Amino acid sequence: MAMSTLQSANPAMGTVTRRPQTTATPAQTSGVPFARLSRKGQIQGPSTSGFTMGGLWTPIMKPVGGYLRGLNFYISATGGTNTTTTASADAPYNIVQNLYLRDPFGQPIIQSDGYSLFLINLYGGQVGTLNFGNAPAALPSFQTITPTTGNFNLRLYIPLELDSSGYCSLPDMNAASQPQIQVQTNTSATVFGTHSGGADPTLTMVLDEPFWMAPIDNPAAAPADVGSSAQWSVSRAAQGVGSAQFSRIQLPRVGTYIHTLILVLRDSTGARIDAWPTADLGLWFDGVPVLFESFQERADQIYTQFGVPRPTGVLVYTFRDSIQSFVSNGDTYDLLAPTTPATLLEISGTFGTITNGPATIQAITGELFPQGGIPYTHLAM
Repeated sequence: MAMSTLQSANPAMGTVTRRPQTTATPAQTSGVPFARLSRKGQIQGPSTSGFTMGGLWTPIMKPVGGYLRGLNFYISATGGTNTTTTASADAPYNIVQNLYLRDPFGQPIIQSDGYSLFLINLYGGQVGTLNFGNAPAALPSFQTITPTTGNFNLRLYIPLELDSSGYCSLPDMNAASQPQIQVQTNTSATVFGTHSGGADPTLTMVLDEPFWMAPIDNPAAAPADVGSSAQWSVSRAAQGVGSAQFSRIQLPRVGTYIHTLILVLRDSTGARIDAWPTADLGLWFDGVPVLFESFQERADQIYTQFGVPRPTGVLVYTFRDSIQSFVSNGDTYDLLAPTTPATLLEISGTFGTITNGPATIQAITGELFPQGGIPYTHLAM
C-alpha cells in the first residue's frame, strides 16, 4: 500500500497530487502511448547557399537524439537579375531532378523527383489535413517564380512517420550512423521556359529535422512497431498508352501494403495531359476489377478526400480512408491494399486523344513495410 504523503492526492481530504510528473518510473509508463511520453522538437539541419542550379547536393545530416519524423526542405532561389523569366509546366517544384533518402545502411526510403514530392505533400496523407497545410503553394513561405528575376521560394516536406503517433519515424540517435540524403537539382533551362537579360538565381537549400524526443521517464520507450517504414518510390509503367485506345496498363511497385497510389499521365514530350478514360476508368487487382467509375467521379472523389484542386494529368487512389471520408495522418490502416511480388495491379479504360504519343504513366507509390505483422496492430496494442 502506498504511503500517504503531501505529494499524494487524498480525495477524502480534498487534496490533489503534487507529485512531479518526472518522478514516474518505467513500470508506471509501460503501455502508455509513446506520443504521450515524448515531446516534439526540431533541430536546424544542414544548409548551403550560393548553390548553382544543376548541381548535386549531398549534405551531412545531424543526429536528433530521438526519432526523425521527416525533413522540412526549404529551397530559395535568390539573386537573379534576369529581365524576362517564365516558368516551365512543373516549376518551381522541378528544381529537384532526383532526391534519394536512405537509411544508415543505404536502404532507399524516399526516391522522388521534385514534382512527385509536391504530389506526395498534396495526397500522401502525411502532411497537413483536408485543405489545410497539404498544399505547398498555399504556405506563407511560398513564392512563385518572379516573371523578371526568376527568384522563387518553396518548402517541400519529406515525410517519414505515417501518422501523429510516431509510427514509422526513423531512429536517429547515433552520430556515426546517419541517414543519407542526395539531391540532384535541375538546370535553369529545365526550370525556366525562358530566361534572358541577366543572370539566373542561385539556390539556398536548408534541411530542418523535426523529431520525437526520447522520453525522459523511460528512455527505452519507442514508437509502436519501431523499425516499420513508410516509403515512397517513383517508377514508370513499362507499357505505353496509345491514343484513343482501350488499354489495361500494368502498374509497377507491388510487394507490400500500398497506402497511396498517385498516377501522372505524360505525353512523349513529358507534358502532363488529361487523356484519362472518361467513362470506363477501372482499377484491377489480380485480374479482378475493384473499381469502375467515370473520370469525373474520380476527380470529385479526389477533391472530397483532399480538398485541393487536381493538377492536370494526375489521378489519386488512397487507401487511407478507414475511419473518415477525407484523408489525414489519422487512420487505422484497415483498408490498405495488401500486395505480394506476384500481385497484378492495373488501370484500364479507353484513353483519350494523345497528340504526342505514346503517353506514359508515372506511378508514385506510398508503401508501408510493417516490422511486426499487420500494419494496424500498433493501434490495438
